[in-house]
Amino acid sequence: MKMSIASICKQGGRQYNQDFVASSINNYCACLVVCDGLGSYVGSEVASSLCANRILQSFSSVKKDKATPFVDKTKVHDYIFDAHNYVVNYKEDKPKLISSCTTVATLFTNYNTTILAHIGDSRVYYFSDGKLQMQTLDHSMAQAAVERGEIKLSEVRTHKDQNKLTRVLGSDYFAEPDCQVLDKPLQSGDWFLICTDGWWEYVFEEEMEGILRISKSPEDAISRMEKRLIKRAPYNNDNFTAIVAQVV
Repeated sequence: MKMSIASICKQGGRQYNQDFVASSINNYCACLVVCDGLGSYVGSEVASSLCANRILQSFSSVKKDKATPFVDKTKVHDYIFDAHNYVVNYKEDKPKLISSCTTVATLFTNYNTTILAHIGDSRVYYFSDGKLQMQTLDHSMAQAAVERGEIKLSEVRTHKDQNKLTRVLGSDYFAEPDCQVLDKPLQSGDWFLICTDGWWEYVFEEEMEGILRISKSPEDAISRMEKRLIKRAPYNNDNFTAIVAQVV
């Protein structure tokens, strides 16, 4: 069992690209990371790249120790906590970066256990048998409105507070990630999508399902989704980033 992936990370209609994507895959494990630096804070592209690369580095270091379980909730928490501290420490003597921070969405798997973890509004989706089975829930004011029963989940995209986040990585305090555990072996034909809000705002969940059902490869799927995004997004749309992963 292994994963086949395709990724995209584009500037969109913005002056800078503050998204970042990183991955590590082999025949017995995979780590996929997408980060979205907060555009209103100077230097957030630094925070996003530092976070993604640090998580990958931590994961790669731990998996070398065969006696240590590298895919469980405690270790995933540690990877993200370490990345937060790394970003904060990097910023200490760099005043221009002091406010920079990022979202993070991650997938860790050994193909028997899979953990989806995130901070902010970058998302992880899991599809099996042609259907969306699991997705992360944003740390945003719009998602809080869903939980209060004020709006439906489908209305998050157009809510006035969609981009107001309640948790980020790299700020003055550590915001706990949410971790969802898929405690069953992955099957050939399972799909994952890890993406920033600049992606999921313009590609709807029912479209994701339909595209994945007909796609022959991750490259095919990501190309089809990008075409939907381009048709729907305004000229000044956000950076957009995604990893599409297929279990084969």
